[in-house]
Amino acid sequence: MRTVTAEDLLRMRFVTDVSLSPDGQRVCFVLTVIERDEAQDELVYRSHLWLVPTDGGPPQQFTWGAHRDRSPRWSPDGRWIAFLSDRSGDVQLWVIPAGGGEARPLTRLPGGAAEPCWAPDGGRLVFVSRVGPDPLDAEPDRDKAKRKRQNRVRVITRLRYKLDGEGLWDGKWKQLFVVDLAGGAPKALTDEPCDHTAPVWSPDGRWIAYVANPRPDADWTNVQDIWVLPAEGGPARCLTRSVGPCASPAWSPDGRQVAYLGHDNAYGTATLTRVWVVSAEGGDPRALTAGWDRSAGNHVLDDLRAHVPAGGLFWTADGGRVLFVGGEGGATAVYAADLEGVVQRLTDGDRVVYNLSVDRAGQRAALGVTTPTLPGDVFLVELADGRAVGERRLTEVNADLLREVTLAEPERAEFRAPDGWTVEGWLLRPPHLSPGQRCPAVLQIHGGPHAAYGWAFFHEFQLLAACGFAVLYTNPRGSQGYGQAFCAATRNDWGGADYRDLMAAVDQALERWPWLDRDRLGVAGGSYGGYMTNWIVTQTDRFRAAVTMRSIANCYSQWGTSDLAYLKGFWEFPGDPWESPSFYLERSPLHHVERVRTPVLILHSEQDLRCPISEAEQWYTALRKRGVETVFVRFPNESHDLSRSGQPEHRLERLRWIVRWFERWLLARGEAAAQLQTAAEAAEA
Repeated sequence: MRTVTAEDLLRMRFVTDVSLSPDGQRVCFVLTVIERDEAQDELVYRSHLWLVPTDGGPPQQFTWGAHRDRSPRWSPDGRWIAFLSDRSGDVQLWVIPAGGGEARPLTRLPGGAAEPCWAPDGGRLVFVSRVGPDPLDAEPDRDKAKRKRQNRVRVITRLRYKLDGEGLWDGKWKQLFVVDLAGGAPKALTDEPCDHTAPVWSPDGRWIAYVANPRPDADWTNVQDIWVLPAEGGPARCLTRSVGPCASPAWSPDGRQVAYLGHDNAYGTATLTRVWVVSAEGGDPRALTAGWDRSAGNHVLDDLRAHVPAGGLFWTADGGRVLFVGGEGGATAVYAADLEGVVQRLTDGDRVVYNLSVDRAGQRAALGVTTPTLPGDVFLVELADGRAVGERRLTEVNADLLREVTLAEPERAEFRAPDGWTVEGWLLRPPHLSPGQRCPAVLQIHGGPHAAYGWAFFHEFQLLAACGFAVLYTNPRGSQGYGQAFCAATRNDWGGADYRDLMAAVDQALERWPWLDRDRLGVAGGSYGGYMTNWIVTQTDRFRAAVTMRSIANCYSQWGTSDLAYLKGFWEFPGDPWESPSFYLERSPLHHVERVRTPVLILHSEQDLRCPISEAEQWYTALRKRGVETVFVRFPNESHDLSRSGQPEHRLERLRWIVRWFERWLLARGEAAAQLQTAAEAAEA
């Protein structure tokens, strides 16, 4: 069997949006593939709906065409599937009979459609669309396009005027609309100058809960509240306390309570996400998971999916418990919290559950699951006696590819930090490493910092292992999955104890696995991991090569040019730059650039608004002026999520640059050719 190549990315099939039918008999999911568009002569993504029966049978493709379908939502009676699609040009709301037939559009709005949710009677849907005062909307399309080309002047009056992946704010707000299944013009329910998201109907169909912050200071905070308004329109009322972010509202079966995800900002953006409930009439919210020192949601990163919603919250049929995805170390699973605050783990295994969907009776749950050797598939579990039992795998979407390749299996380890804290990590050994052979190693550092690596498939890591590099990846302090104190431990200390955690892991890995070559070490990371990569090469020369991606070089400049970094002074850093200028300066890799001797490859997206490309430009200029071996690779028309959702050609090019850089600096002369020969011989065998 052969080893993994960069080009295998083009053959991978990505499972997302797992949705279980109300009767628990079928699962609808989205399968995304990479295809060549012959007309444009470029690689593009195509996404379609697929159906698979839960009691046996192969999955069947349900929608077709040169477009992207996503977000399937079953009608309460299971007869229809609503979904979002760009088949008409922009993303609109469509509906298709669940038994098969032609899809038809329910919306044709200039602002598109998002986040659809069925009314309990199955006759209407609520959804989100962008609306705003744009005088060009009234012009014919031809004249409108011409005017937009001629007038590109933007007048900025709000603080949060850009968002990575979306671009500069266009003056439009996300508003709630209702549309009848039978057709007709959608009806607007909201018009306040703020975004309204995550709408969901009450069981009796009289109310709609949603998330918003209409306060004038909304841009200065991360606060979002749960609101409810009459389903026919009218004044809304706030259910929560305006102290932190709220998300994913879910009504109890009797309509008397609303569960939601959120936190109270006690530790700023490092605060653990809890499952809360609040009375639908208002009152003090209660955190059901307050006694569980872990966070709700999927915190584990991979490079096949970008920001996939874990599925939200699901009440059991008796209203006694709330089901959700939560994390423990490098794994995520399905958990249940009862109204007394008792949290129980329902599923087990060294893996990551990234999607959850539960049937109407609360008897079955469909899961999207990934492991280090499984890119992602649909699984089904029975919910009985408070546990998940009878698990079955329903799909094998990458079976053909996985039969061809040898994958590296991770070996888990625990490392001891200098102050005694425990750091979890994993090592991938190259699949065809010969006994006694010394092996170069690459330390990978995750972003966030409040995210984590874990038991998920990482194509980039498998590729490096296939090319002859051991891959060490860890969760230093600041990572999710290890409790509130661990997650919040990077406060006012980026480049401090987190750096010492990483170096301790490297030292102990070299002792644990003596076949690792301590003289041929590389380091790589993206976002916060890119910051740490930059920081590391200013603190030590032990690494012979570094790859820094979507990184931060200057904390002072990133604060004001990023879409969200201006919130760092709220808690993560000791105030804003003018309040703590010495901290921003001292903790900037740029301030210590004269110490760098390590060859550095810089990979950065030109439309990255989270870590703007000016960070890479400053770092590159400083390194070149200091005479450091440096290459700067810029990716046009890409955002911060290049590695997960960028254009296929650019994702391939990124992977090739990473491999070439480490082969140049870490492999001995002729060793790269030997690696290829070994892989070829293994493939023939």
